[in-house]
Amino acid sequence: MPKSAENARLSIRPTARGWQAIIIGVLVLIVARLIGTTQFHQLGYVLLILPIAALVLGLATSRGLSFSRRLPKNSRITAGAESGIELCLDNSSRFGTSVVEVSDRLPDDRDFEFAPLGGNASSSAEVPITFPRRGVYHLGPAEAAAVDPFDLVRFTRKFDERTEVVVYPEVHELRGFPVRGGNSDSGGRGTIGHRGDEFAGLREYRRGDDRRHIHWKSVARTGQLFVKEFSLHAPKRHTVALDLRRGGLRALDGPVEDTISTAASIMTHLKNEGLPFRLMCNDEEKEATEFGMDDSSYWKAMRILASVRADGREALADSILGNDGKNGNSFGEGVVLVSRHLDEELPECVRKLRSAGLSVVAALVASHTYRPSDGASSRASERESAFLRHAEKLDRAGASVCVVRHDNGGVAGLSGAEMRGVV
Repeated sequence: MPKSAENARLSIRPTARGWQAIIIGVLVLIVARLIGTTQFHQLGYVLLILPIAALVLGLATSRGLSFSRRLPKNSRITAGAESGIELCLDNSSRFGTSVVEVSDRLPDDRDFEFAPLGGNASSSAEVPITFPRRGVYHLGPAEAAAVDPFDLVRFTRKFDERTEVVVYPEVHELRGFPVRGGNSDSGGRGTIGHRGDEFAGLREYRRGDDRRHIHWKSVARTGQLFVKEFSLHAPKRHTVALDLRRGGLRALDGPVEDTISTAASIMTHLKNEGLPFRLMCNDEEKEATEFGMDDSSYWKAMRILASVRADGREALADSILGNDGKNGNSFGEGVVLVSRHLDEELPECVRKLRSAGLSVVAALVASHTYRPSDGASSRASERESAFLRHAEKLDRAGASVCVVRHDNGGVAGLSGAEMRGVV
């Protein structure tokens, strides 16, 4: 017997017709006792025996029912995109079943009807399913109900098994994003080509060389200073720094979700450009990944974005500078800032990153554009002015600035031949 059938909980109760047979049978027996008629006794016993016979037949026909869900192989479900899930019903018994009614939580409650199953038969149905938001969902529990051949007893099997579904953030194409593969400069005005992470060889130390590239094993062996050389043709590494600081009691969900969607879209763009990347978050758990550009690295970062929460206490600038102080230059050759807050320390953070030779892109989510219009035009104007001043400071600090606005289609507004930057 399938494992799902073994773990299922069985519930048995009479149908409306079953209750009628039981009640009428009891009434007939009472009348038979009062008037002493043998035929009434026989009729009463038959009416009461029928539900018992239906119970035995129903147990035989429904005991082999099992239910399962199957996601498409290698499927990756994203928020807002329609996908499909296969609902499978199996009958391992030798006896056939009646029509089987299935109720499942996907993640809302939905009802389905399967045609009668023969002995040792199975059936499946492809069901469209859409998840409005990213997250980790658990589908189920489910119920499968069938009746006996006389429609007197209803047998309901409850399947508590859950199916975990990871729903990734929505991804948009960023055709004009100011980061490109190859050796071309990107992400900062006046930036010269940076070294990649592909080791090329050793050479003698020269004045001005980065001490972090000293090959200490050679120093210990020869007593002379040697530094590691890197190929200029190696892909430049980028850190996607995601702002997940808590926004207060009245924080809106829209800016948070679009901030995470922006980070997911940027990582997808970097992967498609063949550029190694890592994700760094300033949430409570300080989620982060290592540099990579393969599918495994990409989906590991996307898995974090599927369930991460905006619960951090530290500003993005403090998180970046603190990370650099602990781990040295762990950002690669470029940093992409994804922020929804007007962090006053962020422009100074950009200057320090630029002075260290890193390219910087700032993707700003204009949170104030997600607020419902309340008629307070002066307050809306003040918020817009403050946002533009913040973007201008980042631009002057040396970052390439692009903006996500709710009134411009959200993250999708970044698609197109030109990014909507603030310069």
